[in-house]
Amino acid sequence: MRIKLVLAVILVIFAVHCLSLGFTQDDAFISYRYVENFIHGNGLVFNSGERVEGYTNFLWIVLLSLFAKLGLDMITVSKILGIVSGGVCLILLHRISQLFLPKEEWLLSLFPPLLLSASSAFAYWSISGLETSFFVTMVLLSAYLYLTRPGTWWIACALSALVRPEGVMIFGILFLHELAFRKGQFKKTLQHLGGFVLLLLPFAVFKVYYYGDLLPNPFYAKTGLSFEYVKSGLEYFWQFLKHYGLWGIAYVLPLLFYRSLQSGGRLLLLLAYVYTLYIVVVGGDVLKAHRFFLPILPFLYLLLVISVRELFFRFKREVKHGAIPVILLLSVAFLLFFLPYSWTGDVRTAEIALVEGMKFRAEYLKASFPGRFSAAVSTIGSISYHLGTRIKVIDMLGLTDRNISKHPETLEGIAPTWKERKYNTRYLLSRDPDFILFSTGVKPSAPAERALFLNSKFRKNYSPVYVPFGQGRFIPIFRRKGVFPEENQVFTDTRFIDLFAQALHLRQAGEVLEAIETLEQVVSIGPQDFALPYELMGQYHYESKDFSAAEEAMRKAIELDERSVMAHFHLARIYIREGRQEDAERETEKVLRYNPNFQW
Repeated sequence: MRIKLVLAVILVIFAVHCLSLGFTQDDAFISYRYVENFIHGNGLVFNSGERVEGYTNFLWIVLLSLFAKLGLDMITVSKILGIVSGGVCLILLHRISQLFLPKEEWLLSLFPPLLLSASSAFAYWSISGLETSFFVTMVLLSAYLYLTRPGTWWIACALSALVRPEGVMIFGILFLHELAFRKGQFKKTLQHLGGFVLLLLPFAVFKVYYYGDLLPNPFYAKTGLSFEYVKSGLEYFWQFLKHYGLWGIAYVLPLLFYRSLQSGGRLLLLLAYVYTLYIVVVGGDVLKAHRFFLPILPFLYLLLVISVRELFFRFKREVKHGAIPVILLLSVAFLLFFLPYSWTGDVRTAEIALVEGMKFRAEYLKASFPGRFSAAVSTIGSISYHLGTRIKVIDMLGLTDRNISKHPETLEGIAPTWKERKYNTRYLLSRDPDFILFSTGVKPSAPAERALFLNSKFRKNYSPVYVPFGQGRFIPIFRRKGVFPEENQVFTDTRFIDLFAQALHLRQAGEVLEAIETLEQVVSIGPQDFALPYELMGQYHYESKDFSAAEEAMRKAIELDERSVMAHFHLARIYIREGRQEDAERETEKVLRYNPNFQW
């Protein structure tokens, strides 16, 4: 009874922890959009008519679709399922802990779930709307069944593989372990392999038939093998060690007592090490808050508790009071909660701002430009969901676009990163998206955004419109003017892009004059058809109260691009100051013509 009571308290602590971090991850909205298309008869697609497997959580999407079809709000359901899955993880972890710790030391068996519930990363991803805690549940269930019911573990592995592709790796580790260490069961082991394959075969056939690919499209868009990946993976690993790995103690301490570990404990250690190696090799995760490490975090905490117990058992003559390891583990729990808490809070705040900002853009576009249109975006989650399934959304990074993921473009001077490897601006521009959105305004950050600036079709046929965002702030979105009658030309000198981004950074830091000087360099070495540097230069001159220079720059911007909204806006303000009412009204009319719902 006391065990159930303490475990119930831990579950309550975990639920409160989750609710205190309430938010929705941007990537979850990709799944929501697939669900919306699926339940409305468009198929399991991101864009209607485009069969691309841009997700890696099939079973999660199917579950959400079932609830959505019943009329329930899938976002709320995804959070409830995440928290419930997290609670099941804690219960399973306790059951596994009881296999390794003496029954009379019942309190120690509760510490692995306590440590997990105290970890903000676990609570963060459980409430995020993604499948993370559900996948961790499947991994723990696979390990638990392997240790207790050897004939059924492969079924849980198959389910985990339907939740995330890494489930195949979990099966591979357990299969090889059974093959190597469970002597006399060769036939049964092969039967487990056959059962696993047969369970996943219909899914594989469906993928090949429906999508034309066995592997999900993000595999082609993200994966690679290079030193850059390993370097990023090691950095990702080190950040995890500082927050939840006790600076490596959680990995090293079990090794010191390796001979004392049961065979099951050695298996869990093997799982943790192999999975960690996989994470390092693939470069870690583009998303923060240690998502990739969560499937092995419960095993690390269990092994840590076993090692602490063994450590005090070795010195039982000197340490005779069982309270000492309990106090030590409680201290670890507090450390795991407080050490990364502020950092996790900052990650959450940034994610909320991204999701809300993209939602705001979507609502503005739908209100200002009613009807069907298309949008190309480098951060596709929230905006694609809030735009609705009628609007075609092109993923500039290729996660949901087969052409970009499989036929990337290579431009000299535009170096891809391991996080954002693929882009194809010529293909993107050939689709003539009505709007192109950067997550950082007009500043290009991702290689896909930077490469666009090299194309004359983008520079000359796309102009920013400005979404009012309160207190005189605006969010720029590039809007297509119409049919581009010229042949696209690619500018080869990429230095102007770096200078352009540097100028925006200087302005953000308050160094306006330095930003103007940098923009003058952009104009001198960059393409001569680029209106945006002049528009920004005029804006910065206006802020510096050099109205003559501001007017000159604005006129140059308009000469290159009649739709330079901010140039017309600032000219109107200059003319109002000078009492030129008719000229000010003319510029105001142009602002509203090119930028509907512009707020002064």
